[in-house]
Amino acid sequence: MGTKDFNALDLFICRWRSGVVRRHLRSNATVLDFGCGHQALFLQSVKKTLKLGIGLDYDATPSRPASNLEIQQFHFKGRFEFPDNSFDQITILAVLEHIPLDQVSVLFREFRRILKNDGNILLTTPTPASRPLLEFLAFKLKIISGPEIADHKHYWNRTDIDALAAREGFSCLTYSEFQFGLNCFASLVKNPMPISPAPPI
Repeated sequence: MGTKDFNALDLFICRWRSGVVRRHLRSNATVLDFGCGHQALFLQSVKKTLKLGIGLDYDATPSRPASNLEIQQFHFKGRFEFPDNSFDQITILAVLEHIPLDQVSVLFREFRRILKNDGNILLTTPTPASRPLLEFLAFKLKIISGPEIADHKHYWNRTDIDALAAREGFSCLTYSEFQFGLNCFASLVKNPMPISPAPPI
């Protein structure tokens, strides 16, 4: 389900989330927004601060909404077409919970490959505490998107995110919760590759 199906409450939550992440964007950065949504709302909101923003989403219509923005229709199948060390930052906002667990490691290995050595990932995802409320709002009151909530594969907590980061060559530099603990933000920095010892002479 894409952002074209959002109602007013969905959009309010989306903009709140964007405000949390915006504070961690680097000035003049090259940014990949993975799962940017049909309208690429986050990239549109920060375009004045970016050198280049590329948005990827299966639901997106390819477009160039600004001279420094490019939106591509894309479905991840194990690899990006970008060269190594292409991006200063990657954003993945309210997307991680939709990714099947057996695909998460493959995705984050590719994130690591295309990030610059000093790059980082900015992510948001609902916490486990949000599940009862989201399901009540979606399926009982029907005031947020039911298909969006039904597609959640996992509710990530701090321990899960730390474990994912460590496993895939990142460190969780920042973790915080917002929206009354129902969502979390994390910044994962790319760890340097270990230096292999020189072969014996």
